[in-house]
Amino acid sequence: MLKPSVSRSLIHQLRTTFQSSPISRLPIQRTFRRSKKDDSVLTLNPGRKPFTLLFAGDTLPSQDSVLQTVSVSSFEEATRFLYLLCNTCELYISPEYCRLNPEVYSEAKALSYSAFKTETSFDMETAAALMRKLPFDLKSLLKSPLAITPDDVLPCSIDKKFVHKKSDSNVLISEFYSAGNLLYFNMFNDTEELTFDHASDHIQGMLILEALRQAAVAITHILGLSLEGKLALLSYNTNFFHYLERDSPIVIRAYGSFSADKTGDDSDVTVFLQVMQCGKVCAEAELKAFAFMSNHRYLQQKERIEKISSRCKMQFEAKVSRILEAEPLL
Repeated sequence: MLKPSVSRSLIHQLRTTFQSSPISRLPIQRTFRRSKKDDSVLTLNPGRKPFTLLFAGDTLPSQDSVLQTVSVSSFEEATRFLYLLCNTCELYISPEYCRLNPEVYSEAKALSYSAFKTETSFDMETAAALMRKLPFDLKSLLKSPLAITPDDVLPCSIDKKFVHKKSDSNVLISEFYSAGNLLYFNMFNDTEELTFDHASDHIQGMLILEALRQAAVAITHILGLSLEGKLALLSYNTNFFHYLERDSPIVIRAYGSFSADKTGDDSDVTVFLQVMQCGKVCAEAELKAFAFMSNHRYLQQKERIEKISSRCKMQFEAKVSRILEAEPLL
């Protein structure tokens, strides 16, 4: 630390000069303090965070087109967004809205980001409804390694182990980027695994389905399933809204409701995903699967299913034989 260079004699001279005027006020306090991390959800100046939550009927101090505003209908919906987005969102309440809704302001003032770190995941229907209202997170993704514009360089593909592939050339998603409780990937449009008999000016639907499947598998491992764990697909529901062009980067935004450790039991997993290009949602999907926490448990279940399948097959073949034997008599 640098020491003051003022001489002792000068200090004595200054003290002597001011002795005739006694100090009646408090001595000046040092203001060099460690800045505390702001944990408050409320903001007076919207725009510091990627998303600004605004209650329906309230207005922003200025209509800034750069703001990524999300309209919320209730305090409960605001808290759900805070869990989903964590510290990538803020809540703005105007003075006029505070005056008319003092109870809402009182509840909002007590909110903090740390309060949502220990929250459990909510159901997938709720997550999907929130994500459908959520704009493309341009502010966060512009600072990420992911490609957003045609001039951006695509990141590396995710490790093939995360998507259960043997060849790197068949991996269709990039390494992930997280913002709040959402995960983001770039989607690639080339794979040796799928070939088509005609050229297309847009990304084929089968390729999109495979990329979404890979993203769902990767998310489950990211959320806790060990790499030796296995997944059994239960359902796969998809909606397509717009074509995906070949000349712009594709982003997959996803949320998964799964948490596990090595000693946990096998359990269901659900993932909701949105395929986005140039800021708009082009497709969405919900995948449900059963997660086996280890390969040993998977093999046990596989053996059990094979026994059931074998019994069903024998019963079917016996029924066919009885019909064929009775056919000459008909």
